[in-house]
Parts: sequence; C-alpha cells; structure tokens
Amino acid sequence: MKNSFSISAALLLLGLSACNRLGNQRPYAVVGDTVVPVKAAFNADAGKVRVLMVVSPTCGACLEGASEVSQQVAEIDQGKTVPLYVLWVPRRGGHEKDIPAATRVIADASAHEFWDGNNLLGEQYKQVLGWRGTAWDVYMVYGPKAQWNTDLPPTPDFFMHQTSEKGPLLDAEAFGKAVKQML
Repeated sequence: MKNSFSISAALLLLGLSACNRLGNQRPYAVVGDTVVPVKAAFNADAGKVRVLMVVSPTCGACLEGASEVSQQVAEIDQGKTVPLYVLWVPRRGGHEKDIPAATRVIADASAHEFWDGNNLLGEQYKQVLGWRGTAWDVYMVYGPKAQWNTDLPPTPDFFMHQTSEKGPLLDAEAFGKAVKQML
C-alpha cells in the first residue's frame, strides 16, 4: 500500500512538473453513479464545437496531454467559443484526492471538470470508440450538431489518444487545428 502511494505521488509530481504551466486549483463535480451531470453540461452547449478529454490525474502523459490540449482550447477565446470537458478517471492509481492538484494543469479556466471514480465514462467511451480496453488518455472534438440523446455519449467527430488502441496519436498542434477547422 505504501509503495503504491509513493509510486502514485511520484508519477503525479513528475506529470505536473512536465506540464508547461500550472494554474490554480479549480472545482470539479463528482459523477457518482450516473453520467447525467456530464450529459446535461454537454447538451447545454449544443450548437458549439466542444472538446472532451478522458484522463487520469496520476498519469504523466495524461497530464501533459491535458495541459497541451487545454492550452489549444484556451487560445480559442478562453472557452467561450469552445467549451472544454475534463473527465478525470481512476487509471494509474488515480483517486479523487489527486484531482485538486491535477486541475492545475488545465489552461482553460472555464473548463467543466468531473471526477468519474466509478469509471462509467471510460467504459462508455470504450464502446463508442470500439476499443478493447477502457477509454482513457483520449481527447475528442464534437461539432456543433452533436447531441447526447442516448445512454452512450455520441461518437466524436475527431479524436486523438496516447494509448495502444486504434486511432491517431495525440499531437496537440494538429488537435488544435482540427478544432479550429470545425468552428
């Protein structure tokens, strides 16, 4: 137990130090036993291009990817034009106690951040993306027409990731260009 805590803490510190910027800790909502809060927030921004990421608060690569992608979104009018949703999931030893520090890597101060301790969304995105394993370390873009009308989230119009699953690997600049092309 002590060893896994030490490893998690070391990974978190490594990931945080690898990120280009650290802001203030921000509030987040807890998903709990239902994805309704995420679904409601997503649908409230219908008509806009939206970015949604599923990341672990203790994965260095996730933290770096979240920092880079959120910086791309922040450069597009501080989230007023492109809402950002950050879904923190319990991968790589991540726990809710890790979220406050992890929120510091998100450059977009208007981001909607959620802790999904039951990994409901990781399992749903596994189905949506057709992956073998639970979805995490994935960054998705939705066009303005996307609506979340079923139990599963809608299929993203574009996505990149940092896993061994199918699909393009994350390149933050290319991701940012894809977002801008959808505007």
